[in-house]
Amino acid sequence: MYLFAFRSRTQAMKMYDLLRTNGIMCEIINTPREISASCGLSVKVENEQAEPALNMYNHYHPDTLIGIFYRNGSGYVRYR
Repeated sequence: MYLFAFRSRTQAMKMYDLLRTNGIMCEIINTPREISASCGLSVKVENEQAEPALNMYNHYHPDTLIGIFYRNGSGYVRYR
């Protein structure tokens, strides 16, 4: 699972809409505390959808992105 973590709720919703409009399955979740102390939102993407989601990110470049993280057995690791 990959998380695109945002500080801005508006930017998270824009990314979510962009991904969904392009057929990429995703969902909005609260950003886990281990990633950020802010009350931001994250867009969660499953592993099989990660590559197309990353391509959309490269095109969109939201300015309030905290980072892109993936979940391994011990927690979240920064991807970018």
